[in-house]
Amino acid sequence: MLVNQLTTQDFFGTQESFNLLKCKQCDTMYTSPFPNEKESITYYKSNSYVSHGDKKGLIFDNVYSVAKWLNIHNKYKLLFRHIRSKSHLDIGSGTGDFLMYLKGTGITTRGIEVDEHARSISLEKGLEVHPNLDAVKEHSFDSISMIHVLEHIHDLRGYIQFVEERLNYKGILFLALPNYLSHDASHYHTHWAGYDVPRHLYHFTPKSILEISKSFGLKLVAKYPMKFDSYYASLLSHKYQTGKTNYLRAFIQGYRSNMKARKSGNFSSLIYILQK
Repeated sequence: MLVNQLTTQDFFGTQESFNLLKCKQCDTMYTSPFPNEKESITYYKSNSYVSHGDKKGLIFDNVYSVAKWLNIHNKYKLLFRHIRSKSHLDIGSGTGDFLMYLKGTGITTRGIEVDEHARSISLEKGLEVHPNLDAVKEHSFDSISMIHVLEHIHDLRGYIQFVEERLNYKGILFLALPNYLSHDASHYHTHWAGYDVPRHLYHFTPKSILEISKSFGLKLVAKYPMKFDSYYASLLSHKYQTGKTNYLRAFIQGYRSNMKARKSGNFSSLIYILQK
């Protein structure tokens, strides 16, 4: 059963309103109206939306670059903690930074990236990156990552089924997703940037992912925080709420969210490790 949880807007682009419908059994929320794939393309183009790239703005490019490197290094450490992967697929690989890091450790890598510009940057780096999953349907992998990707997928169950079938025995699926139970989500409420409707079609909690993993015969073996995400989400959310960028307020709110999450476990974004 779906119930209307809240109404929010596409603050980044069109300013259209969307409802978030919550499944009482599994906690997953669905964006409504739910745009089809053709309609979704227009929302990614609106207001020059860019989800991938090597630059994020003049003021905090240096901070962002350091945070990005730390995130990549931490993701590798988490991956290595759970599996000695020899082959890895990164879905939504962007400009290929994570793939480059893994390739430097001797892991055989492939990537999937739908954005043509981001994919061209990856190819210039000498990486094997494809526009869709057809290129890997005959392959299998020790590990597969989807970093802030699953919330964008139209055919959620079909996509997860395909990915699960590409995993080797004891392989792991590495998911990173916004968590709408975080303190920054409750603080900014309808202005929380993590909703990002209608580009985000689904909205998850730890319970959501546990239910999804069980339905596909996967075991949720660990959860880890993405502590930098609370600061970035707070920065965008504050701007959506007030119309102004305030780095200090964003830092304070991001820090507060992380502190509260130390007890609740509900960080702004979480990494989930699912094992086959």
